[in-house]
Amino acid sequence: MDTNLLPRQGKLRNVSISTLLRVAGTLSSTVAITSTVLSESINARRRDAEEALDRHAKAVSNLSKYCQLDSYYVPSLESIVQEWEDGLKETFVILELDGEDAKEALVREAMRRKPAKADGTGARDSAIWLCIKRRHLAGTHVTHFASNNTDDFGAKKGDSSLHSDLLGELGDRAEDFRYHTSINSVIEALCARTQVSLTSASFPEDVLLSIVEQVVTHQDLAGFPDFADRSPEDFGPIESLELAEMRVRSAYSAAGVTVGFLTASFVMPLAVEVHETLGTSVSGRLGGWFELADDTVVVRFDVSLLRELAHNRP
Repeated sequence: MDTNLLPRQGKLRNVSISTLLRVAGTLSSTVAITSTVLSESINARRRDAEEALDRHAKAVSNLSKYCQLDSYYVPSLESIVQEWEDGLKETFVILELDGEDAKEALVREAMRRKPAKADGTGARDSAIWLCIKRRHLAGTHVTHFASNNTDDFGAKKGDSSLHSDLLGELGDRAEDFRYHTSINSVIEALCARTQVSLTSASFPEDVLLSIVEQVVTHQDLAGFPDFADRSPEDFGPIESLELAEMRVRSAYSAAGVTVGFLTASFVMPLAVEVHETLGTSVSGRLGGWFELADDTVVVRFDVSLLRELAHNRP
């Protein structure tokens, strides 16, 4: 996967990347980025975060001229960048650049040879290509390369076909190489989109209890003022969860396994001992990834996001 398909803001594991990871895991396939892409993404995050922190500091300084501001936690630039780097390394296999490929990347830039540009730039794109090509030629499996940089990798701008010069470098392994301009294109090449209908009966008790645990420990919880300072222990024992208004946003079938993304509203009844502090229940909306057994029973559900969280009082 190329740098241009990684998110610049928000979470790394967005819907597309999460889907790809689910599908690839089902197929025992590897989702990878090159070390060059790793460096590019980390540096992009650093630049963007630094600009955002500068804007924040200026806004706070201006506001402090008119009112008293309480102190609050603002992460450092280094902690933001480190979190992003850790996420990349945990999510993807990192393909290291071979020394010979690094040298050739500079030669390609000087010679204006694809994927380098006619203006004499493009060593990093060349390094990415050479790393992926080396990996592909050394293996026996199909390689899917995703980049929306059709100017340099495509047959022409906006074309989803690999440039003929690059295709020719693959020799008799060209038939096992697929070029994509989006993550969704990779997903649809790996598996079949399917229709799934889920109801509350699709969720066994153990899965519902796992969702409860994920909700009370979810990082999005701190984004809601009423729950910002709450720990999982504050919620007390929770023995049930009610799901409604379920909507399967996407579902895919691969190697006999069905995975998909679902949104739903939920009500989480709370224990009597916390009614005074938290109310009788907590409600809201959630989104997450499910895995099915026999196309009817959810065997795993990972909560990705929380929305509209609220206390419910008598």
